[in-house]
Amino acid sequence: MNEKVTIAVEKRETMSGNAGKKLRKIGYIPGAINRKGLDSVSVKIKKDELIKNISKYGKNYLFTLNLGGQEAHAVMINEIQHSPIKGEILNVVFQEVSVTEQIKFNLNIKIIGKEELELKKLHFVQQMDKILVTGLPQDIPDFLEIDVTDLNLNDKICVGDIKYPKGIESDIEADKIVLVINETRLDDTIIDDVLDDTSLETVQEDNQ
Repeated sequence: MNEKVTIAVEKRETMSGNAGKKLRKIGYIPGAINRKGLDSVSVKIKKDELIKNISKYGKNYLFTLNLGGQEAHAVMINEIQHSPIKGEILNVVFQEVSVTEQIKFNLNIKIIGKEELELKKLHFVQQMDKILVTGLPQDIPDFLEIDVTDLNLNDKICVGDIKYPKGIESDIEADKIVLVINETRLDDTIIDDVLDDTSLETVQEDNQ
């Protein structure tokens, strides 16, 4: 089971106008705790505290939110909204969960061994970037890892080939293809550039 990590949050009034901007200006991130069958709770959390814990434990970690020293909520991060230009955190949504009830969760896929494939003049074509899994919240990892180091041309990885952590099961058909190994070809953009240059030379010759 994951180490218990508690994060302090404070209740806040429902935001209106520039309230969110004002909170961020003083080092807080506005957020909410979604609760099954109940109204969500509006909260604010210190930006540094949020970033520190995400960096250390990952976005899929099971955290305990200490709400004003009076309430404790077991939560996972459901969504983080970022600004489109600077990428700064604008808002965070937590989902309250039960440590005794399984949940479904979309896990990102992390590919390792790309360099070895490139040495063999190969590359992978990824058909899925997330896998839907089922498990207890405290067992959900931050990502699923696929090692392509020893794969060869036309090899493929299916959902059933992935190694899942203890207590985690895929909620997708086992024969669904995640990635396929292909030969590396000349980049299409390079081909387009060559064609453009040829066309330009033809135009110049016609104008002479």
